[in-house]
Amino acid sequence: MTLQRMAVSAGLAVGLATAGWGIAATAGTTVASGSTGAATAGLTANRTAQPVSSQDRMFMDEASQINLAEISLGSYMVAHGTTTTAKDLGGTYVRDHAAAQGRLRVLALRLHLTLPANPGKQLESVAAQVKAQKGLSMDVAFAKASVSGHEKAIAIFRKEESAGSNPAVKAYAANYLPMLQAHLRLAKRAESAMRATPTG
Repeated sequence: MTLQRMAVSAGLAVGLATAGWGIAATAGTTVASGSTGAATAGLTANRTAQPVSSQDRMFMDEASQINLAEISLGSYMVAHGTTTTAKDLGGTYVRDHAAAQGRLRVLALRLHLTLPANPGKQLESVAAQVKAQKGLSMDVAFAKASVSGHEKAIAIFRKEESAGSNPAVKAYAANYLPMLQAHLRLAKRAESAMRATPTG
C-alpha cells in the first residue's frame, strides 16, 4: 500500500510539473510575442521621436508649399486648360500631391510641427504668370513651369535625403522623390507635345 501511494504521489507530482511547464511555456510565448509587437511599435514611434533639425523643418515647409502649389495650379488647369494633355497633367498633380500632402500633415502632427497654409509668394507668382496666358500659350506655360518647378523640387527632396536628421522626415523625402521624377518626365513630354500642336 505504501509503495502504491508513493507511486501515485510521484505520478501526480510529475503530471503537475508537466502541466505547469506547459502553462509557463505558453505564457512565455505570449509575453515574447507581445514584446516583439511592442518593440516594433516602439521602433516606429522612435523614428518620429528623433530630434528635428533646422534642415528637416525647412524641408517640410518647402515640401508643403510645393504640394499646395501643385494642387492649386493643377486644379486650375483641369478647369481651364485648352488641351487634354494639360488637363490630364493638372489632374495627375492634384491627385498625387494631395496624397503627398496628406502624408506630410500626419508626419507634422506626430512631430508637433505646423505646416504653411499656402504655397508662398514665389510659387504663387509662378502660378499667376501661367494663368495670365490664354489658350494653348497657357498650356505650354504650365508645362514649362512644371518642368522647372519639379527640377527644383527634386533638388530639395534630394538634399533632405542627404542632409536631413530625422529618420521619418528623410523617409518621406525618399518615398516621394520617385513621384516627382515621374512628374518631371510627364511635364517634359507634355511641353514637347504642346509645342508641336498647330496653333491655327
